[in-house]
Amino acid sequence: MMKIMLTSDGIGSKAVQDQLFALLGAPASGTKCCLITTASSRKERSATAAAAKDCFLRAGFACCDFVDIEFEDSAKLAQYDVIYLNGGNPFYLLLQLSKSRALDRLRTLAEQGKVIVGASAGAMVLADTIAHVSRLNAIAGCETMDLDELTDYRAVGLTDTKIVPHYNRCLQANPSFEMELRQLESDCKIRLKRLSDGEAIVIHGNTVTWVRSETA
Repeated sequence: MMKIMLTSDGIGSKAVQDQLFALLGAPASGTKCCLITTASSRKERSATAAAAKDCFLRAGFACCDFVDIEFEDSAKLAQYDVIYLNGGNPFYLLLQLSKSRALDRLRTLAEQGKVIVGASAGAMVLADTIAHVSRLNAIAGCETMDLDELTDYRAVGLTDTKIVPHYNRCLQANPSFEMELRQLESDCKIRLKRLSDGEAIVIHGNTVTWVRSETA
């Protein structure tokens, strides 16, 4: 039974952490976590990676190791109970997941019941495709992240749920953001799930739970 968490900004909120513990079904003290840092140019030195590791350790996890599948064998992911994909550039992350054979490995580990957590770009690549993300980034006012080397936008495919992370921040920065999102959905014939910081979508088998922001 698959156990997937799609988050906007990680597991910092208590509501999201509670859902993570529910997915685990075991004490955190006996649980090993790894944090894939590949999406960020700063890797394990990124602020979001450091914050995520701190969250896991404060929650009582036995360990939380950084793993960069660009330079490390993705086979080592099988050693962990929780696999967390940190944010950054979704195109770069997908490219390296493909090169390292981690796409297939993540699918296998998910089928085995490992908990797979994605934050921002890390959550985007857990969907079936990121073909729409270039235009989404433009609407959100982000710099271009596209890569000439990446020509296949098919992603991990653990879910068909495509998220818009940091929705609250994007809306504050651009009052027409929602209108432009709807146009993107219409043009690409897709549905996008808007996730504000502190929120998550939890997929446990056939059950889907939306974790709302504690500040909403």
